[in-house]
Amino acid sequence: MRAAGFAPVVGALLLASGLVARGATPAVCDMEQDFSTPQWRANCDRAISWERDPEKRAVLLQRRAYVAVEQYRYDDALVDLNAAVSADPNCATCLHERAYLNSELGEYGAAIADLDHEIKLRPEFAAAYRERAFARAFNGDLEGAYQDRVREVEFEPQSADSLLARGKAALWLGRFDDAAADFTRVETLAKAAGDEELRADAAGNREAIGLWSLSSGDKKAASRCEMRDLTASDPGLKALIGDCTQAFLEAKKGSDKADALTTRSSALVILDSSWDRATVDTRIAAGLDPTPDRYINLGFAYISVEHSRAAIQEFNRALAKGDNWLALAGRASARHNIGDTAGAEADALASMKLKLNEAAAWVLGDIAYERGEKEKARGMYLAVYQMGSRDDRLIARLKELGVSDPAKTALEASK
Repeated sequence: MRAAGFAPVVGALLLASGLVARGATPAVCDMEQDFSTPQWRANCDRAISWERDPEKRAVLLQRRAYVAVEQYRYDDALVDLNAAVSADPNCATCLHERAYLNSELGEYGAAIADLDHEIKLRPEFAAAYRERAFARAFNGDLEGAYQDRVREVEFEPQSADSLLARGKAALWLGRFDDAAADFTRVETLAKAAGDEELRADAAGNREAIGLWSLSSGDKKAASRCEMRDLTASDPGLKALIGDCTQAFLEAKKGSDKADALTTRSSALVILDSSWDRATVDTRIAAGLDPTPDRYINLGFAYISVEHSRAAIQEFNRALAKGDNWLALAGRASARHNIGDTAGAEADALASMKLKLNEAAAWVLGDIAYERGEKEKARGMYLAVYQMGSRDDRLIARLKELGVSDPAKTALEASK
């Protein structure tokens, strides 16, 4: 998450918060200007190529990297940030930005290392603890994340956002009373400030305590945390969320904790389509048990919340362990979502070679449809139908392509 002082218009904030490193010239690569223009980039490139002072050069590289991150040019940003830290190993701003980028890329260990260094350089800078708490949580260190949130509040005791974050961190440790106190305090501060969005967030989290603590103290709760068919109206749905929370809190092994969260995430989606909450569960699960299956689950969760670039990173992690038809199908979908048609098609075809599957066939059908290749699109959509999908969009698309009775047409095609 972007820490304080790193909003899109950041020039004045960088200077005011002390985030500009020693000796930097504010007018060069000025963050208060429109950095989306080619001229800004050209001027900044020129300034970097001329600058010989390592500390000033580090700051300029960090600014250019910030812009690259905003434009999703992560590879370019990482090159600049590595060069910046090499030029000035004690550039706190550079370390902070590289940590943020590594967290975005899911490289939480690298992010934590940079933040450890930053905290040594400026031990009273709340944003460093905020960023490290984020990285620690998704790296599976929930106790460490909580302690960082405690430190954050020590430096920002009147910050409703910091209190809210500490309350959320307390939840993950089963410290429900502490969490409730923080959420109540945030509601009070938000009401006084007229911040309805923040008040609603705190109230929602306070209500979540009721779900999470339903099975507190029940010695049989963990044994009931099992994946099963449920509907939104099932009276056992909320109980399952409580049971899996208890199973998560009781488990000693990371894999067991991750299993409990995976089951709970499914229950949250069924409860009220809570994909955001379910994605957090899936993300924590991957940190606790970093295996291909967890990465794939997280990748699809990211797609569900329209974060396809993050999804690609997770599918890449799974594929680094070996070919996997589901990871390839997921990456195909994510690549298609961001406009990488060639990459999406290659991944979908590779997935289908390993195993015929709906996810990859959907991507191939959509690509063919977008290209105007009606026969090919119809064939792929019929394949999806034959594999079992009865999605409303699929039926509508088939009818648009002249298939009024998909069941009959699929039967004839199979003969």
